[in-house]
Amino acid sequence: MINRWNDDDEQKYIYQNDLNIDEAKGIVQQAYATSLLGAESDLTIHGGGNTSVKILVGDNRDTAMRVLCVKASGTPLASFIPKYFVSMDLSYLERLNQLDALGDKEMADMFEGFKVLKSEYQPSIESTMHAFIPAKYVNHTHPVAVLKILNRVNGIELFKECFGDELAVIPYARLGFDFAKAALKAVKQNNNCKGIAIAHHGLVTWGQEAREAYERTIGIVTKAEDFLSKISVKPVTPQTAITADSSKKYFKRFAPVVRNSITYICKGAGFRGRKISFSLLNAPDVLDLINSRSGRDIICNPPMTPDYPMLNRILPLWIDVDLSLAKKKIVLHVRQAVAKFIEEYIAYLNKHDAASCPVTELLPKVIIHPQIGAVCCGLNQDDAQKTADLTHQAFSIRRAVAETGGVYESLPEKYLFDMQYKGYQQAKKQK
Repeated sequence: MINRWNDDDEQKYIYQNDLNIDEAKGIVQQAYATSLLGAESDLTIHGGGNTSVKILVGDNRDTAMRVLCVKASGTPLASFIPKYFVSMDLSYLERLNQLDALGDKEMADMFEGFKVLKSEYQPSIESTMHAFIPAKYVNHTHPVAVLKILNRVNGIELFKECFGDELAVIPYARLGFDFAKAALKAVKQNNNCKGIAIAHHGLVTWGQEAREAYERTIGIVTKAEDFLSKISVKPVTPQTAITADSSKKYFKRFAPVVRNSITYICKGAGFRGRKISFSLLNAPDVLDLINSRSGRDIICNPPMTPDYPMLNRILPLWIDVDLSLAKKKIVLHVRQAVAKFIEEYIAYLNKHDAASCPVTELLPKVIIHPQIGAVCCGLNQDDAQKTADLTHQAFSIRRAVAETGGVYESLPEKYLFDMQYKGYQQAKKQK
């Protein structure tokens, strides 16, 4: 992992984003650090993660208000600017740690009441975690290298083998207040730790300076990468080799069939298949994994982090119809597969007593075909590309677990549904 901190660039960023308020430099420095974290897709792909800084507002330090400036939900990290921080009264936030439980709606209402300055943005769902950790600068990221170690059976034990007591490590906790309480407990029980790793979620680091917190993140991820590189490798090898040219040829035939099938199935629901855009994911590592002996088992498992199902579906749709067949037979097969996917997704929603949702919420986001790769779908090209990026990263994590002798372990369904449809997260989902 590259350390991107550059003193000259930092000064340019501070000059361009100067704020005429107390402790402005601390806010702008953390905004700069946030943009550096956002530059690494293996840390914060498509806005995943959040940061904060604690400041004093007022001329007299004895009477000044303690304020938490935390990243707003759904704002971009790579192009982060200070206005994307939401400012809240830290003293009130800290008192919440005395509660045993706090619902999302109650928490959202409290956040609104705790705001020091009016803001069009909604503070991160992790704001209580940022408030509870007693450090000035806090960074929360989703490092791929950390997830490659943790997202497996006995992953916590393997993680401790790498980091010892350097980091606290905890099982997955429901995002929001539950996670904040678990993080606070971990800090209290591990006084000298440099951060917290959370299974199926990510990493929290901190420091008394923005640069210290940032470089701690980079150092931990680099150590995880080095550790993984030394584990004996069992390469994933394809049973059938598929070339990029062959993949593209079959994709040209397959894509119109998918669009036609979605139009046919969704006719009358106010949806038009012409709105569907595709991004083809057919990199060599993807094709090799799909066509390996255990490829389907590795891929068709629930996701490993809570952010993934919020932006995609829980499972991809695997279709292996022979693309050399007559077009009518391919169309029939694809229609049946998409219809079954929708039927099973509706059953999943009903199981959790979910309200009805638009037909676009029921459609597969990723369609796997061994002769093609992963066909990633979206309502526009940006949406399709985002799906492709997330899918590629998910595949790389799953493949690394398999190649280092591990058994991939997904998140329980209750957590996945919770992340997908809880009201607090909908603002981020629309970004």
